[in-house]
Amino acid sequence: MKSNTSKLSAALGLVVTASLVLGGCSSNSGSSDSSSSPAPSAGSSASASPTAAKLDPYTIKMFLPGVPQKDQELVNAEISKYLKDKINVTLDMQVIDWGSWADKMNLKYASNEVFDITWTTSWDNWVGKINNKSIIQIDDLMKKHASEAMKIIDPKVLNGIKYNGKTYGMPTNKEFAANKGFLVRQDLVDKYKFDLSKVKKPEDMEPFFDVIKQNEPGMIPFLSGKTNGLPIALQEGNFVSAGSSATNLGAMDRNTKDLKLIDTYSDPRYMDILKLANKWYKAGYINKDAATLTDFAGTYRSGKVFAFPETLKPGKDVEVSQASGLKWTQIEFTKPLITTNSTLGNMLSISRTSKDPDRVMMFLNLLYTDKTLVNMIAFGIEGKHFVKKDANTVDFPAGMTAQTSGYSLGAPYMFGNQFNDYLWANEDPQKWDKFRKFNSDADEAKGLGFIFNSEPVKNEISAYNNALAEFYPGLITGSLDPVEYLPKMVEKLKASGMDKINAEVQKQLDEWVAANAKK
Repeated sequence: MKSNTSKLSAALGLVVTASLVLGGCSSNSGSSDSSSSPAPSAGSSASASPTAAKLDPYTIKMFLPGVPQKDQELVNAEISKYLKDKINVTLDMQVIDWGSWADKMNLKYASNEVFDITWTTSWDNWVGKINNKSIIQIDDLMKKHASEAMKIIDPKVLNGIKYNGKTYGMPTNKEFAANKGFLVRQDLVDKYKFDLSKVKKPEDMEPFFDVIKQNEPGMIPFLSGKTNGLPIALQEGNFVSAGSSATNLGAMDRNTKDLKLIDTYSDPRYMDILKLANKWYKAGYINKDAATLTDFAGTYRSGKVFAFPETLKPGKDVEVSQASGLKWTQIEFTKPLITTNSTLGNMLSISRTSKDPDRVMMFLNLLYTDKTLVNMIAFGIEGKHFVKKDANTVDFPAGMTAQTSGYSLGAPYMFGNQFNDYLWANEDPQKWDKFRKFNSDADEAKGLGFIFNSEPVKNEISAYNNALAEFYPGLITGSLDPVEYLPKMVEKLKASGMDKINAEVQKQLDEWVAANAKK
């Protein structure tokens, strides 16, 4: 792979035209040294101004998706004590399981529930939240209360996350490339002496799946779920999304230079992926409840899973090992790729129902500048959930594991400046340097920087997603025979407006290309 840093910088720095919709995450590539410099110490200028003594008490309610934690209230209380002398804030952080995240948050928006912060991402109807005014514009708040954070986040990213020229989320400062593959249980690899170096394609895993199926009763050889199946690990090898919010629409061929959409469903490479999933399902490698399973993370943490598909990065296996208490290793099937969606993956946005957006922005600023705070949110209470081995390395207290800890959230990528995170004792000391190299060496997706505005076809997308729900989970998990059911699904998708959606994506993409060619 070649380095694309200069091209990436140009692409992320483009000013997106008013007809395009943009949502955001962040990068560290090409940024100043502030992303890796020591954070201000507790009690330093990281405390927002005015001083806490001049601020009335305020409770910040924050919602995140993930695995709910037994000690969440204890962690909230400890963070609140720390924040009292900073910005006089009490933190009420609540974690909602992934399976019910979308439904529960939609109810909160619909009922105008009062809260302050929500985790957002481009693929979780972020544009819809903006259009519905569920989250607020924060440019003025950032200038007023987050000047320190704005110095840390790459300016090209701050420009590149704007929706119609305005900012609606604070992006995590982290890696922004991604590749795809599997995570597999290292203890079972060792037990049966599996040679992972021979795995060049998914089919090479089949002898291992056979061994697991025959010798490990109750173990799922390859976990799949309602929204998690084999295509996750393989599709990006051939297809690149142009940013449509409708699954599998607005796709381009990764292996050509043309900025022209293709029909994924009629592409034989897509059918081959679905056929392989169906083969594995029939062979008993995939769990029988895959098409309806929503608690994906909880299932692979249960100790009853050998392998599952995942979006990867350097050290992803160690992160999941740390969170689950089980040792995993990663197998990569696609080259790292920087896409618009991968740069827009993790944001914290302010709810329209917040009673004190100024105080909320003070808190968000601290997530980028206060190393103690961001690590408490990510990893819990020092001495109870982790112990420090040195200034930047931590481990579980003696006798504790991720499974027995009351706080093992496993989601440091959701918060502020990840380059201020402690490294766990089993993590690579060069992790952050490898993140930077991963970003700079990754391939660039075609149309990087283009974001589709779904508003002109929002009704068609709603109908499309409803039609998709009937067949898609069964197809990606192998539960349905694609030869029989893929044509049936496509027929319904076309009736719902699939071709109109693709035509609108292509129209906007052409306009974006023309507009940016003049810059």
